[in-house]
Amino acid sequence: MATSLPPIADVAGVIGTAGHVDHGKTTLVRALTGTDTDRLPEEKRRGISIELGFARLELPSGRRAAVVDVPGHERFVRHMVAGASGIDLVLLVVAADEGVMPQTREHLAIALLLGVRRGVVALTKCELVEPAWLALVEDDVRALLEGTTLARAPMVHVSALTGQGLDELRVLLDQGLEHAAARLDRGLARLPVDRVFSVSGFGTVVTGTLTSGALQIEDRLELLPSRLPARVRGLEVHGSPVTRAAAGQRVAVNLVGVERAEVRRGDVLATPGALGAHQLLAVRLQVLPGHVLEHGQRLHLHLGTAEVLCRVTLLEGERIAAGGQGFGLLRLEEPLAAGRGDRFIVRSYSPLATLGGGVVLDVGRRYRRQRAEDLEALAVAERGDPAELLREALRGPVPRTLAQAAQMAGLAPQEAAAAAAALLSQGRAVVLGGSGDGLLLLEAARWEDLRQRLTQELREYHRLFPLRAGMPREELRRQVLGAAEGRAATAVFATLVAQGLVRSEGEFLSLPGFRPQLSAAVQVQAEHLVSALEAAGLAPPSVGEALEAAGLAGGAAQQAELLAFLVSSGRLVRAEGQLYFGARAAAEAASRVRA
Repeated sequence: MATSLPPIADVAGVIGTAGHVDHGKTTLVRALTGTDTDRLPEEKRRGISIELGFARLELPSGRRAAVVDVPGHERFVRHMVAGASGIDLVLLVVAADEGVMPQTREHLAIALLLGVRRGVVALTKCELVEPAWLALVEDDVRALLEGTTLARAPMVHVSALTGQGLDELRVLLDQGLEHAAARLDRGLARLPVDRVFSVSGFGTVVTGTLTSGALQIEDRLELLPSRLPARVRGLEVHGSPVTRAAAGQRVAVNLVGVERAEVRRGDVLATPGALGAHQLLAVRLQVLPGHVLEHGQRLHLHLGTAEVLCRVTLLEGERIAAGGQGFGLLRLEEPLAAGRGDRFIVRSYSPLATLGGGVVLDVGRRYRRQRAEDLEALAVAERGDPAELLREALRGPVPRTLAQAAQMAGLAPQEAAAAAAALLSQGRAVVLGGSGDGLLLLEAARWEDLRQRLTQELREYHRLFPLRAGMPREELRRQVLGAAEGRAATAVFATLVAQGLVRSEGEFLSLPGFRPQLSAAVQVQAEHLVSALEAAGLAPPSVGEALEAAGLAGGAAQQAELLAFLVSSGRLVRAEGQLYFGARAAAEAASRVRA
């Protein structure tokens, strides 16, 4: 893959076919593009598509579009979902001699659930039917599309055999892509892998639709969910070498650092840290008419190009009725790269049937059934207000960097920065240190809670250990900020010190008014101990004898605390061998040695 050519800038988007088996999708793509997308010997032998096929379409405007040809057979719906997950426009193919069939309905439902809002209908094999019959089929398709976002999709009569309608279809596809909704680009690269192979002399190559961000040669990426590091050696768009690929383009990526056997369909190439691999997804579910979703049901989840088994926890009831919606939690049987806003399809475990789909609202966090606070948090996530999403991400038990919070909230860097500025100006978040993407933030109410917990922990520590100078920093971090990294804990403590709520002395933290002190009864005994050791001069008794002579009761721990306090306050001097001297006696001895 050469690297001397400039990026291709005339790519219009990605078109995906949809429709019943043997309705002529692959034949139509071949007529439009000149490419036979059935490349497998088994596909040639059986005369049906089994795997995804890909072609390049030259549009009348001079731009290019990528075409993803999907299998129509019900046994290969999982491949169809993988192909449809990155498209900008659906080409719904209906054979004029058969009309609307089961996979016509299923493929249309899948495209709509995946958020495809633009489409063109091609009535194929028009040379086989009479005009009157063709009009009936057209009415049937219009009835199918009624009430959907494709209700006004243009329809064209075509024949791959005679060439009828092909030029008109190209124009309609060009216009449809021109008006397709812009992709939500979060600025971080993300490419769901739909194909992987090896090229002699180059190594591992993956293909997919770049759904977000951009890729350049020498970019460093990570492969999810395995988190293997990889580097971009070369890029191709529509078979042409490029130096840069942008969101919305179908890309072939030559990778360094991963072997062919380490990559599979469903993996995701992404900017390091842009995505996580999760087994818990909070979602909004939409159930198709004619189906019901039960609490605890085992499902096939299709997200991006991946398919995993999962079990659904319904958060609002025991079932979602046909055509209904509801919040749910998907517990995946293996990790999956996912982020907020991702669309997905769910199919029944057995027998296989498409039940519905939905959108990911949150990743990696647990939500409880029938709990108002959790349902409200998901409603906030669904509304998608950047400031509210960021605020939710900052409501954790410990501070997070702006970059971490943005990733959790599914926000682009620019969105997150603007949202953070809004929260800070409104007093709904506080800054605990850092700058830029490393800015450490916490939701304001959580900061108040955290301050109270930290000061209460110090107060309790002073009560239990009144003779100690304070609580060690690391111990306080473990007790209250266990999940926080060192930098975050340091920022929290520095803020508390700056606000005058905590005093810092070396590795110890204490409340401002605290001073180590003895109780009245222990004070008398401590004076006896100090006096006895001063009187003994340079021949002190053992520590046990000294404590016993002073009448100091309590366990070894309490006695050790007292001795440490008297040493730190300058009343005693500790020497090797557990010997303690009175401070005056030790000073006199030092003076004599110097003399």
